[in-house]
Amino acid sequence: MDQLAGAGVVHRGAGGRYQVGVRAFCLGQGWRPASVLRAAATAPMRRLSAASRENVSLTVMDTSTVLDIGAVLVVGGMTGRVDAVFSLSPGVVLPAASAAEAVIAAARPEAETPQGHSRAEWVRRIRRAREEGVSFDVEMTAAPVACLAAPVHAPSGAVVAAVGVAVLDPRGLPQLVEAVRDTADRVSANLTRVPGAGRTLRPLAGTGDH
Repeated sequence: MDQLAGAGVVHRGAGGRYQVGVRAFCLGQGWRPASVLRAAATAPMRRLSAASRENVSLTVMDTSTVLDIGAVLVVGGMTGRVDAVFSLSPGVVLPAASAAEAVIAAARPEAETPQGHSRAEWVRRIRRAREEGVSFDVEMTAAPVACLAAPVHAPSGAVVAAVGVAVLDPRGLPQLVEAVRDTADRVSANLTRVPGAGRTLRPLAGTGDH
């Protein structure tokens, strides 16, 4: 990561959190998979944001040549109260083992175990995410932030992204489960109406078929 930071690909901010560097982020603004996802997600995320009054984010697990660091990257979203303590703006790399990472990894048995977690612990968590269709994270590095995420599927059925909501009070997360699931499902449905979305999103499917 230090080498990537030196090259301007990532930036290490306060608290050791990495964000996309200027060089990579400029490239990412025209990154086709992110553009397709944002087009399908904007309206559903806006509805979730209005209903919950919380931060809503669209994230991907990067497997492209833009970053190629296996990180979960915010590519879109709606602002909320969490921004005062933890930025979720496009370009932010989420802490390891986030809720978004868990729901994406649930579709990728070969995904690496996040640093600081045992393999057994991580397998249990992604199994639960697979069974429930959502994942919670109430112990984020940036306390007191808690989050909930659900997977977004490409027209092929592959998980290519996650929609999440972040809150300052984790007690409110259970009431948002169905809304987050519904939002992710609406994004997935919208992707089926985007010409060429399946081919464009293939690099995010984690299949190795880029």
